[in-house]
Amino acid sequence: MSDFEDSSAARVRIAVLLPAVGGRVWQEYAVEALRQLPGVDVEIRRVDVEHAGDARWRRLQTSVLALRESSGSCIDPEPGDPFWNAVIDLAGIDDPNAWRACSMRGVWQPLDAQGTHLAAAYPCLASITSGTGGELLLVRNGDTVVDSVRFFADPRYTNSLENLYKQIVPLLSNSVRDMAYADQDEPASVFSRQPRPTRSRRAVHEIRGRALALRRRLKAQWLSESWMIGVIDAPIQHMIDQPMEGRVRWIGPRESMFYRADPFGVPGDDRRVYCEVYDYRDGFGRIEAVELGDGHSIVDAAPAQLKLPGHISYPYLFEHEGRVYAVPETAARKKCELYEIDKTGQWRFVAVLLDGVAAADASLFVWNDLFWLAYTDLAMGPFDNLCLSYSEELRGPWKPHLRNPVKVDHRSSRPAGTPFVHEGVLYRPAQDCGSGYGQAAVINRVSLCTPQRYREEVVRHCRPDPCGRNPHGLHTVSAWGERTLVDGKRYVFNLHELTRKLRHRREDSGRAVRE
Repeated sequence: MSDFEDSSAARVRIAVLLPAVGGRVWQEYAVEALRQLPGVDVEIRRVDVEHAGDARWRRLQTSVLALRESSGSCIDPEPGDPFWNAVIDLAGIDDPNAWRACSMRGVWQPLDAQGTHLAAAYPCLASITSGTGGELLLVRNGDTVVDSVRFFADPRYTNSLENLYKQIVPLLSNSVRDMAYADQDEPASVFSRQPRPTRSRRAVHEIRGRALALRRRLKAQWLSESWMIGVIDAPIQHMIDQPMEGRVRWIGPRESMFYRADPFGVPGDDRRVYCEVYDYRDGFGRIEAVELGDGHSIVDAAPAQLKLPGHISYPYLFEHEGRVYAVPETAARKKCELYEIDKTGQWRFVAVLLDGVAAADASLFVWNDLFWLAYTDLAMGPFDNLCLSYSEELRGPWKPHLRNPVKVDHRSSRPAGTPFVHEGVLYRPAQDCGSGYGQAAVINRVSLCTPQRYREEVVRHCRPDPCGRNPHGLHTVSAWGERTLVDGKRYVFNLHELTRKLRHRREDSGRAVRE
């Protein structure tokens, strides 16, 4: 018996409305994903719909393989129709009220903030071209938000359409899964429809998106991220309600050959820290052991006694039963491994926690008598998804969460340090990648964490000091006894990395010519 089909899960019957003609590929993907959910019965109802769109929009639809011809008879709801748990409108009907009487939980529609249906022309245009990512809402009966996904997006609208359509699968799948386990509707917010852009305003949005996309490309080509590690002389729970501006003691000088990031202190040791050291010349990160002195100094720094190929970062440290363990990020190898670190600094392999998963920033914690692993699966995207696995034993076996990804929000999903418990409540640091990688951190309060369900909300934004040494980013907040370790970013011009980038561009151009 699967986890989904246990005694706490109810069988769910869903009606999906699809267009009678001119069906789209993303609609078929969504239906197939719903059919793959155990305990869910899906019935198709085809309806007549017609969405206005200019010639350019029709070309865009075709360019992302979003249009596929289909046929079927139009079916209107009748009193004798079956009674469903929910009706999911993927066609974009004009009047969802006609189907409300057939459903216990109403008619669900994927809409953007302006109320534009995903099947209509130019959905999510305003959010994508804003440069802060896209947003897609699942709205019930036109007035209540059931769930939402927020995803990192290229501000150039045409470059983000394919990614936009992919978001329908986690949005629908997780909402239907929650329905099977919830005794009643989840707390929902009122859908406040924003004004729809006129044709001229739409043109302004697209111009703005192109300008922001160009700015991002130029920054990536000519500037480099320079990270530094720092210490806050307060425990991590103080991050919930106290600002961090001006409280960080940045450690060491800014280097031209490398930078240090992702700091984690050794439990029970007030001097030793492990962090990533990134070499600008080869583009690889490695794990380094750092001994801190008084004030702002580094007494000693040496490579960690861990010999693994490829890029390694985020040396997540924790203590269990008097022993110190580490879970370094080795996403390039598609493995997540557990190591024990002895008192001499030797790293001993213990177990493979996840195999075949490109897990980024994996963070291990204990909650409700289970071991949990929070991570971002790079196969789904680098910034916007949170996945969980759990186990009764530290070494495993580890099981993926039923709802993976449990959250899709580029502003608060990717792990950013040590989950911690304060006054009986679980909190989880995460990255805010609203307009770029590691621009800030947030503290999430976890309200529900079981093998079937997960809920959290942002309770604190931890932003870099705009007047400090590292004003452009923050993406690690880790517990270290009565202190907290962080890192910060500044964009700089670095000749070593620029040389490497230019060399790679020449090599790529040469391969393209030969092909």
